[in-house]
Amino acid sequence: MDNAMTKMNIPKELMEFIRQDTYSLLLKGSAGTGKTTLALTILHELGISKNCLYISTRISPEQLFKYYPWLEEFFGQPKTSQLSEIEEVDTDTPIFVDARLDEPAALFERITNALMDVKSPTIVIDSWDAIGIFMDKEALMNNARVLQTWRERSSAKIIFIAEDITDTTFDYLVDGVVELRLASYEEGNVREIFLSKLRGVRINRPLYIFTLNNRKFHSFEPFHPSDFRIALDSPSKKGIQSSENILSASSLATGYKELDGLLGEGLPLRSLVNLELDAHVNAKVALVLLGPIISNFTDTGNPVLFQPLDGIESDYTTKYLECCIHSTKRKLIELLPAGITKEKGTKSHYIRSHHETAKQLESIQKYVIKMRKKHGKKHLFTIKGLDLTQFNTNEEYRKAARHLIDLIKSVSDVSILVSRNTHDESKGNLFATGDIHLKVFELKGNLFLKSKVPWSHLYAIVFEKHDGCPAINLQPVI
Repeated sequence: MDNAMTKMNIPKELMEFIRQDTYSLLLKGSAGTGKTTLALTILHELGISKNCLYISTRISPEQLFKYYPWLEEFFGQPKTSQLSEIEEVDTDTPIFVDARLDEPAALFERITNALMDVKSPTIVIDSWDAIGIFMDKEALMNNARVLQTWRERSSAKIIFIAEDITDTTFDYLVDGVVELRLASYEEGNVREIFLSKLRGVRINRPLYIFTLNNRKFHSFEPFHPSDFRIALDSPSKKGIQSSENILSASSLATGYKELDGLLGEGLPLRSLVNLELDAHVNAKVALVLLGPIISNFTDTGNPVLFQPLDGIESDYTTKYLECCIHSTKRKLIELLPAGITKEKGTKSHYIRSHHETAKQLESIQKYVIKMRKKHGKKHLFTIKGLDLTQFNTNEEYRKAARHLIDLIKSVSDVSILVSRNTHDESKGNLFATGDIHLKVFELKGNLFLKSKVPWSHLYAIVFEKHDGCPAINLQPVI
């Protein structure tokens, strides 16, 4: 389900801004936040292949192309130059200038000449700090005003890169100000882009989370409930495309390249996976996340015992499974009967008596044993939901739940326990019974997956559509 290479993506407000005919844009951020990557991504997304001057005061153009291999694919062989040679170089291709040893006065003179001589140029100055460190503040601002004046006259685009996020004296002069940050949260570190000022563009969403995976800038759009929507036409007969080598002697491929790489080859056989949903995460996220795994398993001709997750309409569950599983394999899905998953007349798991809950667990036990006998030596994949709010409140339920978990693990080749994070102390005891602990949570309007056992960095949950069926792409957040 994962793309082999991370696609580039820029926040839509910033994309609208950089599509203007002329502007000046300041990219601010501490070292290592992704400013150079964003500047190069802007050139790529705008398709700028001529009348472009990239002035590097920190790294040679040769090193730049080595660090960003995709540059050569887009720009072709790098055309590099010294400042003194700019006027002699054809502007039909981008020019990358090594300005590490140039004096600020000569640098400004050459940039001004380019603004006067080249029609509608695009100029990237990486970095503005390296120039300013050799000039007093007044002289630097005067030169900046000159560049702004010539930028307007020549209908140019100028991108300034700066590391001093505390200095705001330059902010009022430019048309756009964007700040890149590294932020720490309880679940991990993320990269954030803050749209501070974009003249002429309404900023509906000032903050986005992004990744630099594969040395490309990719910002994530916030999650929207419409991502769950299934097309109204007939379900696909093909199902979700499966991975190669789905079931080996030791593991089950999940269909997610990044996740399989983290776990070795996939989910280990005879393992119990705890899939924990944060309090505000819709249970449909778990269903769509599990879709490729279910599809992979049924493609091997082996059965899946699935307890419909609490909080999802039965019609949606049925339609989604029809959508993601090949039509010839749907008979291998066994849904726990409604009478087992919910007592008649009961509105929710959360208002059952402990006695009813214990009876429900006993019924599930019997059904699991029946499934095991029915399919004999075939592999069995079990997906079970568990209400942790009751797990902590009654000893009878705790014992029954633990016994059920042990039973499912003993008779299933792979078991997934989907649970809701209730912040109970007892959940630690439950999760300790699992071999793998995955957590889905929401942060700044985006959904993320993190493996707590074994440890992993964050993966952004990006929704896509495959033949009208919701699907998930996991993108590393690095």
